[in-house]
Amino acid sequence: MSALGLVETAGLLAAVECADAMLKTADVRLLERHLVGAGLVTVTVSGEVAAVRAAVDAGMAAVRALRVDALVSAHVIARPDSELRRVVAVSPGPCGGPGTPIIPAGPSAPAEPVASGAVAAAAAGPPVHDISRLKKMSLARLRDLARETDGLAMTREALSSARKNDLIQALLKAYRQEEE
Repeated sequence: MSALGLVETAGLLAAVECADAMLKTADVRLLERHLVGAGLVTVTVSGEVAAVRAAVDAGMAAVRALRVDALVSAHVIARPDSELRRVVAVSPGPCGGPGTPIIPAGPSAPAEPVASGAVAAAAAGPPVHDISRLKKMSLARLRDLARETDGLAMTREALSSARKNDLIQALLKAYRQEEE
């Protein structure tokens, strides 16, 4: 690890949005979320200096877009000293200690940190493949999910005009094909 990036938000929702943006933007590793208190949450990532800077900038922008006052602070530390591990995770660790993932593992999930862009996919609750969860999503979210799904049998033009039920059926079909 060459750099440590920290973004502090007001609320867990902003922290999840921040982590998602950071992981989608750059090749960084999610280290932990730290519940500071009074609703403050710090998300920590590591990686190469340029990647961490890009990720922190993206995380800040995502939090500001969600709610302007949700961003409390952000900082990048290049080549953090090894003594920092007394204060914050500087490398991934087991669930429950330093390196606790922003979204904790469920009862049947392995206790390991979330280490890639899997934050959105690792959200608590039933998998996205569950029809009831898909039905609860907004049409815009379903379209975004469809655009990100490999093997979807719909063109981009068809996606932008598709009805909710058509998107759900196309997504379920793509998931079934993916599982086979």
